[in-house]
Amino acid sequence: MFDKVKDLYKLKQQATALQKELGQTIIEAISPDDLIKVEISADLKIQSVFIDPSYLIESRKEQLEFQLKNVLTSAIVQAQQVAANKMKEMGGLDNLLGGLGM
Repeated sequence: MFDKVKDLYKLKQQATALQKELGQTIIEAISPDDLIKVEISADLKIQSVFIDPSYLIESRKEQLEFQLKNVLTSAIVQAQQVAANKMKEMGGLDNLLGGLGM
């Protein structure tokens, strides 16, 4: 019984450490034309968005929307990959839960 409580406590500590590390890991995604830049943390929180002023005209609205969607998608995919790799470094979810008999 107490071993499972210790395992739960260890799991909570590892999860807290992972969450902190993910929050401090910043990924940058940039459009092919270098006019849009997004920074996102590995815990999927947008940190900053830069849009070159040349995009801020009505005639480029559709292009801006398209590029922004692509850059955000790229940033999210990269952040998810970083999070997955960090989880693997910790032994993966199976290893974390293995001691709990799950």
